[in-house]
Amino acid sequence: MRSTLSTILAAAELKQLKDKQLAQLAGIRPETLSRMKSRGSGDFTVLDRLAHAVGMKLAAVPDDDQLERIQQGRFFS
Repeated sequence: MRSTLSTILAAAELKQLKDKQLAQLAGIRPETLSRMKSRGSGDFTVLDRLAHAVGMKLAAVPDDDQLERIQQGRFFS
């Protein structure tokens, strides 16, 4: 979860959003965002709201080497 939160925060930084603005866009309290940042974890629903606030979405994908090879264009190699 820590890496996902870091990715979301990096996207917020690119959009020049301060923590307070990000929290407001996600409909959460700034204190909630602060706690998530310090703990590196939090509620999945809140993480999803933060992702949407910066124009991202969370997705679960198969942990499969074949999928990775297809995406890299080297399925038959």
